[in-house]
Amino acid sequence: MRNPIFFICALMILFTTSICAKVRGEAKRDGLYSTILSEHRELLVHLPNSYGLNATQRYPVLFLTDGLRNFNHVSGTLDLLNQSHEAQAMIVVAIKNTHRTRDLTPTYNESFNQWGISGGADKFLSFIEKELIPHIDKQYRTSDFRVLSGHSLGGLFSIYALHTKPQLFQAYFAFSPSLWWHDGVMVQSAKQFYINNNNLNRYLYLNLADEDGQMLTSYQEYLTIIEQHKPQGFHYHSDINTRENHSTSAMVGNNIALTNLYRLLQCDSKALAKGIDAINSCFSELSQRYDAQLQPNYTAYSNAAHAAQKSGATANTIDIYRAAIKQFPYISDAYFRLAYVYHSTNQDKKALETINKALSVSEQENAENNKIKALRDFIMNNPKAAK
Repeated sequence: MRNPIFFICALMILFTTSICAKVRGEAKRDGLYSTILSEHRELLVHLPNSYGLNATQRYPVLFLTDGLRNFNHVSGTLDLLNQSHEAQAMIVVAIKNTHRTRDLTPTYNESFNQWGISGGADKFLSFIEKELIPHIDKQYRTSDFRVLSGHSLGGLFSIYALHTKPQLFQAYFAFSPSLWWHDGVMVQSAKQFYINNNNLNRYLYLNLADEDGQMLTSYQEYLTIIEQHKPQGFHYHSDINTRENHSTSAMVGNNIALTNLYRLLQCDSKALAKGIDAINSCFSELSQRYDAQLQPNYTAYSNAAHAAQKSGATANTIDIYRAAIKQFPYISDAYFRLAYVYHSTNQDKKALETINKALSVSEQENAENNKIKALRDFIMNNPKAAK
């Protein structure tokens, strides 16, 4: 029989190795005392993976209601999408509940007193605007682009915030929103809101799962009102996924909402073919449209380089990737793609220098680097004569 002590030690080594793997990004506990709510509010904050790799970059902020429930799956999904450049890197701020029904409902409804007192959404939104946002802006490197995300009553609150302070956030996510609340009070206010805001450069994502009854009818009524009175510049997306349930709609919808928002903030591919100046011009226009300072993202550079390469403008392709590296020195993908261009143009010395840099950056970035190693081996095994 094998030595049981040896077997236990081997398992401990294996387990220790696995749990010591570096997690991307950083999760922090935070909090503040609210004079508006007369209580201390606890927060969970997730800083994106690149936060510690670039001391000057500022990040949009994603604010989550029902913070304890949603923090992990939102942070994880966002990081996964960041790795494939399908969503904007953001600081996630999750607000833990104290009196959920009080904070997330817009009106007092005595029929639901068993859930706790209701109708405190106005105070809660005031807390977010006047205390929470200034606190986060002071503590972290934030930009002025903000997203509010909520599920169920939190989704109701997101739509209440849109109706009440449409300029406070640039995007609103409402997963399985409880629009039935108090005889559909938010549905009743929707028509006048959209008529009064006929120019509204904002984004709204809504979804529903296998939910029926008042949940479904109020949701459908709200969508009908948007379609009838959709403001200029307003973008929204709606999903009904009957394969999901009320508990999972936020997890599934979060992925769609984040990727749709990211696509909305991209530049026209034809414009990108004009190069770096076109990128800067595009994001200047986006900043004006959404009343926030939007900086060019890596995807814009990558798409512009792809457009230049497709047109045969190799020199422009190299210049764009070099500009991307200057702007995002912590993203290994930029070095990887530049190395490929060097190799394809018979510049193997530069290709190997760049691919080795990509490997080094990938270690700091804590990113998968198998494709980088494969390209390095390919370049070494298939050298091209220098021109």
